[in-house]
Amino acid sequence: MTAVAVRRAVPADAAAIARVHVRGWHEAYTGRMPQSILDRLDLDRLTRVRRELLGHEQRLDERELGAARPNHTERTRDLGRTWVAVTAGSIVGFAVSGSSRDDPPVAPVELYAIYVLAAHHGTGAGQALLDAALGDESASLWVLADNPRARAFYARNGFRPDGAEKDDTSWGESIREVRLVRE
Repeated sequence: MTAVAVRRAVPADAAAIARVHVRGWHEAYTGRMPQSILDRLDLDRLTRVRRELLGHEQRLDERELGAARPNHTERTRDLGRTWVAVTAGSIVGFAVSGSSRDDPPVAPVELYAIYVLAAHHGTGAGQALLDAALGDESASLWVLADNPRARAFYARNGFRPDGAEKDDTSWGESIREVRLVRE
């Protein structure tokens, strides 16, 4: 088995992250959410958006490095920090974490996204990404209610439902999500 390396993402990773995003959603959510949402995923648009976000992250990191007292653990407000899992030179997963978007926040940090290609489940890539994105910090996340594999992974990492649920309609159709929190 090839070792997994995790590193901060850079703008040149945008297309590979977008491919993992689209494929990961199809692998994880087919039969669990409306197929029309999966069919509308646009690889080119996701690549453009991810490239812009990663460029912003990189500029903020460069500013931090020039600061008298850089803080390498502080997350980019609202946009987060992106990590990638690399195996044999290919990006096989990514994670994004940042300041909580909940109002009021239940934890200072939120895991916005984490996806690993199904062929790399069980390799440690997901765990390495979660560890890089969150460390041992108190954190929250929103997960598809009908996602037993992800919910088991989060439970192994100390996340528990806190009773909050929502219907995410940002995709034009309702997706039921539950919030998980790690103290």
